[in-house]
Amino acid sequence: MFRIFKMLNQLIKCFFIVLTLFFIHPHVLKAEQKEIIVAADSWPPFRMIHKKPYAGIDFDLWEEVSKRLDLKIKFEVYPWSRILRNLRTGKVDAMSGLAKRDERAQYMHYTSVPYYSCSVVFYLKKGEGHLVKEYEDLYKYPIAYVSNSAYFERFDNDTKLNKHGVTAEIQLLKMLNKGHIKIIVGTDCNIDYDISRLGYADKFEKAYYKPKNITDLYFVISKKSPFSKELSKINETIKEIIEEGKVKEFSQKYYNEQ
Repeated sequence: MFRIFKMLNQLIKCFFIVLTLFFIHPHVLKAEQKEIIVAADSWPPFRMIHKKPYAGIDFDLWEEVSKRLDLKIKFEVYPWSRILRNLRTGKVDAMSGLAKRDERAQYMHYTSVPYYSCSVVFYLKKGEGHLVKEYEDLYKYPIAYVSNSAYFERFDNDTKLNKHGVTAEIQLLKMLNKGHIKIIVGTDCNIDYDISRLGYADKFEKAYYKPKNITDLYFVISKKSPFSKELSKINETIKEIIEEGKVKEFSQKYYNEQ
């Protein structure tokens, strides 16, 4: 009888230890979901994948998320268009750095708050920024953009523009530098980084026309991922990281290198 009482006492102690740990770390995910597959592509300074370990703002953020959620992350590199397909099918669980669009929301969950914001900008060769003073000037020239990217509604849905899709933003800069295209479009937070890194600062300039469109970047979870059930915990973790100033801390590390 004493042995049974002792065993029960030990079980109760274990229960309270587990309960205490849960309240100390309320965002920890369920035990059976410890590895999350995160898609990645090249998008400096957010994702730089030319060598391992990968570097960039997003990878630093994912590492912070993994610590707080007691989570193992497996990164899988794909071209941008394939990433969207894999999120749709559930082949990958998550990604970061996506703009919110209704068609994407059909197959992925966005976190409740964005972790970064960028502005959409058009770029031309040095001395040609005046050629695009208003939106209507865009109809005069061919424009290169990254396929399947979201910029701003008017541009995204305008079928009358002479648009040429490419697979990566680095191609845009190379095309513009060689004179293969007149205008490129991108988000300033990463295009400006690449222009500085590649030594193009004296070769390109921004168009006079500014869409005044802010692109917010989010973490996303595929609706077919088991982690979609943990969205609220992931949301709270992302909020905490932002409120603590971690995103600013990580971004300054990369921009200050330029």
